[in-house]
Amino acid sequence: MTRSRWITSSNYTTRNPCPETKLFTAVLSQAVHDIFSDHVDRIDRSQAIDFLTRDSYHLRLVCELAGRNPDYVRGKIRNKLLNRMDTR
Repeated sequence: MTRSRWITSSNYTTRNPCPETKLFTAVLSQAVHDIFSDHVDRIDRSQAIDFLTRDSYHLRLVCELAGRNPDYVRGKIRNKLLNRMDTR
């Protein structure tokens, strides 16, 4: 399944995101990868969890630059982590 080319934000919608938007989307993607991959070191996983689950200036900035809603991102990650803990 391919990803949608549309990037949606409360402020704008763009069909062809600029390189900076792609970069910060990749930052978010890497943090999610670090949380849910088994081969990632514990400290890297812990830092990624802290980054994506806390309401920090850095998360808000990265999400804004990636065209994402930080509250939505944080909520989705928290739910996914809770579901993962329930299934173990």
